[in-house]
Amino acid sequence: MTRKDRNSRKYSRKALRPIEEMSEKYPSGISDVTAINEEARAWLQIKMQQLRECLTKVWFSSKPYWWEPLRLTRNRTAHQTEDLSDNAFSNLCSTLFSNIGNIKQNLNANIQRYKQQSKKKRKFEKNAAPESAFGSTLERKQLVDAIEDAIQPVEPEDIPIAFPQNTFAQLAQHTLSEILNTQDVQEYMQSHEGLSENIQTDLLEWLQKAHGTLEKENPFFDEAIFVTQQKKQAAEEIAADLSAEKSKIQYHYKRLPSVSDSKRETIQESTLDFDFYRKAFAEQKHITDSAADDTAKTVPTEEAQTSSGASIRVDDMQAENTPGKNEQVNTTHAETVIQKTKNNEKNTLQWESPEKLEALRRNFIADMEKNLIERKTKWEQERIDAMRKQFLEELYKKIQNFMRLEKLLTPFTKNFGRLWDLSKHPFETSGFEILDTFAKLLEQDESLQELADLLGRQSRTQAVFEKELRDKIVITTEWHPQPAYRGEINGLKYSNDIAAVLPCELAMLKNPAAKKLFQLKFAQKQLLSFEYQNEQEELKESIEQEEVTMEKQEPKGPIIICVDTSGSMHGTPENIAKTIAFALAKIAVEQERLCYIISFSTDIETLEVKPNEDMELTNADGGNYLQKLVRFLRMSFNGGTDAEPALWKALTMLAGSDTATGYKNADVLMISDFVMANLSDDLVTAIEQEKEKNTGFYSLVIGASGNKNTIACFNHNWLYDTNDTRASRHLVEQLHELKTRE
Repeated sequence: MTRKDRNSRKYSRKALRPIEEMSEKYPSGISDVTAINEEARAWLQIKMQQLRECLTKVWFSSKPYWWEPLRLTRNRTAHQTEDLSDNAFSNLCSTLFSNIGNIKQNLNANIQRYKQQSKKKRKFEKNAAPESAFGSTLERKQLVDAIEDAIQPVEPEDIPIAFPQNTFAQLAQHTLSEILNTQDVQEYMQSHEGLSENIQTDLLEWLQKAHGTLEKENPFFDEAIFVTQQKKQAAEEIAADLSAEKSKIQYHYKRLPSVSDSKRETIQESTLDFDFYRKAFAEQKHITDSAADDTAKTVPTEEAQTSSGASIRVDDMQAENTPGKNEQVNTTHAETVIQKTKNNEKNTLQWESPEKLEALRRNFIADMEKNLIERKTKWEQERIDAMRKQFLEELYKKIQNFMRLEKLLTPFTKNFGRLWDLSKHPFETSGFEILDTFAKLLEQDESLQELADLLGRQSRTQAVFEKELRDKIVITTEWHPQPAYRGEINGLKYSNDIAAVLPCELAMLKNPAAKKLFQLKFAQKQLLSFEYQNEQEELKESIEQEEVTMEKQEPKGPIIICVDTSGSMHGTPENIAKTIAFALAKIAVEQERLCYIISFSTDIETLEVKPNEDMELTNADGGNYLQKLVRFLRMSFNGGTDAEPALWKALTMLAGSDTATGYKNADVLMISDFVMANLSDDLVTAIEQEKEKNTGFYSLVIGASGNKNTIACFNHNWLYDTNDTRASRHLVEQLHELKTRE
């Protein structure tokens, strides 16, 4: 099912909601629109608008006949700027309600036609049982659509797909709501389609598993059978039993696994009040006066007066001396006595009111059944809560591992073009299944990753000093006159500043003949005035150039890793080797460094991590290097150990004869248990020559049984003792010297 088809199924289900709401409120339609009030009319218009929004995105295999008139009516009303007239609204209601049955039928058929693309979801929709727990096929499909819409809603979002009204659908809604309200899980799921799909299928599988667990662990099975048996008994039988001094019903009820104090464990204690019903039934009991005489007539001997069981014992004693036929006669006689005794017991009991007796029976059965349902419901809720808590813990752990793995692998997939499944962002469409691929990687010791980081961060270049011109900022102080401020008298000037005017000018105001002249000079700013000046300090920046000598760092050198994949590396050494190889490849991508991985046993395999000019990652044969790296991390180690081909390959890479860029100034790291023969003299000589060129040869010795002569060929050696719990930390501490190496 394509995305368009899947959304069409959702929109069909969404469209049903306003249809059902309108048909429920107006089952007979609307004959006169003027008869409804403004509030009801506004409500109808909103529901019709919601229906139209959903229907425009429903994809029918063939357009139903009601589609065109409804579409035309919609178009006419959609382009009106004013409220609908009574006539237009009446036509719209008539079109809708006259076709409402067919609209429902077509939408339901549309839902049935489109199937889920996910096999797990289709299996749930088809086979999830029983209906008492998960509902019908339609309800199961509705549950799947409701879960999808809750995680990744489609427009209009204000019409969510409702969850079915059965127990497990409501459980799914509650659990999903808890998941979506946890931190930013909903936003994260919406950006990762594969993760969202896995969470949905995990939830559906958990619902079925939870139901199966409840059925398997159900401790109320015997109690349910017991209640069913009591329903079959007559009121007189229950009354006779419960009103007796020792009730068989109470005795067997108290011994049920779900009721017994010694067996029920965490199940709630039963509150069924037997004392109340014993007293109530006893009040209805009435014994006749002739009961004693009738009982005496049925007892033939003094030895049998105590009970019918005594009669059987007397007859059995007589039968011991009478073989054959007498034995059969005596047995028949004993059965007759027992039956007569039972009949007499029934005949001796009479009840005050058969109607009250039947009412008491119904109440007793109802209380017993209610008590069972309440205790079972509480037990199921507690068990479901425990299972949901465990499910959520496991789910959150999966999500955290997924996020952790995404962060770990981001350098391989971010900004490097097509890498994984031809997808620019592979984790947006990846789900929990990717965790299985990298499960071993996620389980590795964090100290080993720190070890790889330290080895990858160190620089493999010598310092180069050069001179260059650099701008230098010089700040100087300047003084600028501020004429607006009072300071020292600097001279005279013409102005209209009364505060600075000379006294001789002001004297003209006292002479009536000169007053107009003063006003004229004031207007023309020609009054002779003092000129003041004040100096203010200002900072001035200027740029000068100076010549400096600085240290220049060349780009970090490549990394060549030789990994022993022989059979002796199986187990912990294998995990250590895989972790370091992956971490170094990751660092090489982050720092845009070359990385060459050589795996060796009896033969070698190579893998090159190489960002090219187009910022895409390739390998030696042009394939997807990340997939090759994953295969390397997942493969089993076997075969013998021959390190020479790997080291010769590393020396070839150092010489730059295999690649255009070469691997000069590279670090060479060999990870092995070094359970191998001595290296040839030619190889040792070639390694020594590379050492003189400042090439670093490092060995990570896993275990304590390696060949010391071979190990001595490396200029830096580290030991990882698999029996030491702090081996990783010790190894990291030894590598700190690489940080300062020039």
